[in-house]
Amino acid sequence: MSEHQESDVPSGGNIALMCSSVQKALFEEEDRVKKLQQKVAALEKRNRQLRDRVKKVKRSLRQARKNSRHMELVNRKLSEKLSSAGGQIPYINSLKQENSHGTYLKV
Repeated sequence: MSEHQESDVPSGGNIALMCSSVQKALFEEEDRVKKLQQKVAALEKRNRQLRDRVKKVKRSLRQARKNSRHMELVNRKLSEKLSSAGGQIPYINSLKQENSHGTYLKV
């Protein structure tokens, strides 16, 4: 063989060095993949938590709107009753306080 061909063929030490560097790179890549998988798992968990929170907030909002509509209906009915009764309903401020002095106890 010529000198040029001998230098192109790696020696035993060079092969071992190449294998160890390739192996090291492979281990580093596997570690990187493992870390990325852990990050993905953590992000997926957080995403589920946030989705659940959004569902709860939406449910609360629907319930609040439902309660609000119900209270508006009750208020409207009460207003209709008050207006249809006209002046027939005595207001608390216009009631006479008869015998108000008898409500106090003497000590």
